[in-house]
Amino acid sequence: MGLISLYLFTLLGGLAAGTYVFETCFCRKREGSRPWLVPLVVVVLFTVGLVAAMTHISSIPRAIDVVFAGMVNFGAGMTQEVLVAACFLVLALIDLVITFVRKDSPFVLRVITAVAALTCIVMMGFAYVEVLGVPAWTNAPATILAFLCGDLAMGLGLYAVLGGASFAENKTLRIAGLAVNAALAVAFVLEIVAFAGCGEDVVTQVIGLIVAPVVSLAAVILAPKMKGNTAAIIVCAASIIGVAIARYGFYAICTVL
Repeated sequence: MGLISLYLFTLLGGLAAGTYVFETCFCRKREGSRPWLVPLVVVVLFTVGLVAAMTHISSIPRAIDVVFAGMVNFGAGMTQEVLVAACFLVLALIDLVITFVRKDSPFVLRVITAVAALTCIVMMGFAYVEVLGVPAWTNAPATILAFLCGDLAMGLGLYAVLGGASFAENKTLRIAGLAVNAALAVAFVLEIVAFAGCGEDVVTQVIGLIVAPVVSLAAVILAPKMKGNTAAIIVCAASIIGVAIARYGFYAICTVL
């Protein structure tokens, strides 16, 4: 259960954090009949991921006991990752409550929360660079970029679907889609090289490269020729599936956690 719990945390938590970052970037003011939709989805996804992370120490009650007993190493990357994650979740929850009540929330709060989300994503990758028992993970550029670009790519896709944003009509969104997925392609190539250099299987990373950034880039480029929100749906599905496959391969090579 250990690696599965970490897998779910970084996948669902990263998806939530990435979505929040892009909603903040593209939505200065929440409008419409469901202004609470994005923050609600973010809170639900991140909560599920954080609960999964806590089960990495066998059970949620035991995880709480460990924290209050002072047995946690606060200098460890994984501990810092969870602490930053908790801060992000609290801020996102406050944002959600305010949005439910007022139909919007202070933009400054959302900017602070987005910074926490981005920090959380980076810490997710950094935590694994410290795991010396898995040589392929210690390649900082490959590991951190794979997490950062993967989570942002998933988040951009989910934001576009939930927010009804169009890659065909919004030039800035289209540029972001091209940039993030091009960066993700580079990150996957770096990860493939790192894995191969350590004698690890690269099949899942190659599949992730093809499914996530390649398909997403094609969808963004062809968006003006697609109907409705088709491009956003393709980008969202391809990003989540591709990153999920590659991240499964990332955890599959570990035997020490």
